[in-house]
Amino acid sequence: MRTITLAASMLIACTATTAGAEGLSAQYLGCIDRAGSNTVQSGMCAQKEIVSQDGRLNKAYKHVMRQLAARPAERSALLNRQRAWLKARDYACDIDGGTFDMTCVVERTAQRADQLERMIRF
Repeated sequence: MRTITLAASMLIACTATTAGAEGLSAQYLGCIDRAGSNTVQSGMCAQKEIVSQDGRLNKAYKHVMRQLAARPAERSALLNRQRAWLKARDYACDIDGGTFDMTCVVERTAQRADQLERMIRF
């Protein structure tokens, strides 16, 4: 798996388009607003937010996997869908074979976390 670095995020424009991602933090949205067209600042905003969104995604995924403990076929299907989603996200957000559009990564990760959170049964 390719490593997402701050240096790579600074090489690209990170203009937020938040459509479809409910779980983006207010701090991130404010940071992006303050950054304006400054790609370095936008990249720093995205770098912080990806940590938060990845945490949300992992927490929701683990919760759903625990719920599926008694249903191995569904559990295996979710594992396969998650692996496929990760590959698709990385492919879609990869600009040139290792440089990632961090806004894309943040938004797609937030969208997937939203989906997984909706799968949690309370």
